[in-house]
Formats: sequence, C-alpha cells, structure tokens
Amino acid sequence: MSIYKHILLATDLNDESAVVSKKAAALAKLHHAKLSIAHIVEYIPPFYGVGEIAIDIELNTEKKLEHEAHEKIKALIQELGLEKPAVWVLSGDKHEEIIKLVEKHHIDLIVVGSHHQPYLHLFFGGSLPEILLHHLLCDIIVVNLGPL
Repeated sequence: MSIYKHILLATDLNDESAVVSKKAAALAKLHHAKLSIAHIVEYIPPFYGVGEIAIDIELNTEKKLEHEAHEKIKALIQELGLEKPAVWVLSGDKHEEIIKLVEKHHIDLIVVGSHHQPYLHLFFGGSLPEILLHHLLCDIIVVNLGPL
C-alpha cells in the first residue's frame, strides 16, 4: 500500500527546478501515485496613466507567460517520461492557488523547491513552503536549492 495517492509538483519552471521535478517524478513512481504539475504566473502588470485612469499597456503579457509555461511543461513531461499528468497553469497568488488546488483535487503531498533565505519571513511573511505549512494539512517535501 502506498502512502501517497496524489502528488503535486509546484514548479516555477526555472533551470534549478529540474532537480525538484526529478524528485517529484521519482516519488510518484515509488508510491504508484498520480503526479500533477502546477505553475502559477504571478504577473503584476505595470499601469500607466494620469489621475484615476490607469491603463495596462501590456495587455497580452499574462497570456504570453501562461503560453510559455505550457510549452516548458510539455518539454518537462517529455524529459521525465510522464504519461498525461494533470497540468495547471494558473494566474494569481502562488499560495492561494496552490491551496485551492490541494483542497479541490485531494492532493496529499506537495513537492516544491526553495532557496535558503533565512530572513525572508521578516519582509514577505515567509517562503512558499513556510506559508503552505501553515495553511494545509497535506505533507510537503521541500527540495533545498541552496542559498541565493
């Protein structure tokens, strides 16, 4: 009997995330678990304007970022040899979107990478893994990517 049934790889799709992806895929294989992949686009558009009128002059940037993420995930799926994992590319706050995914899809393990940032909580309320630990009941594996 496997401990985990549904594993979520939460990835930012940068070069360093390859090690996180490989570990998530190995855990899914070891536990005969479903592996899903999520990437959250946190695009904050630059607004320009005068007075009370603000205009986003880069209207398609968020869609472009989402499209690029889908392309990177396709390559990742092929590289890891995965067969049709669930893929979510969402826009919004990383913490909120991951929490919604975990609750909606009954995910029991999240695999995420993190750099050692000892004072991050003083400025931003914590890293993604720290915030998730306080809001979710599922297990979280944090792959240490070393200091920034």
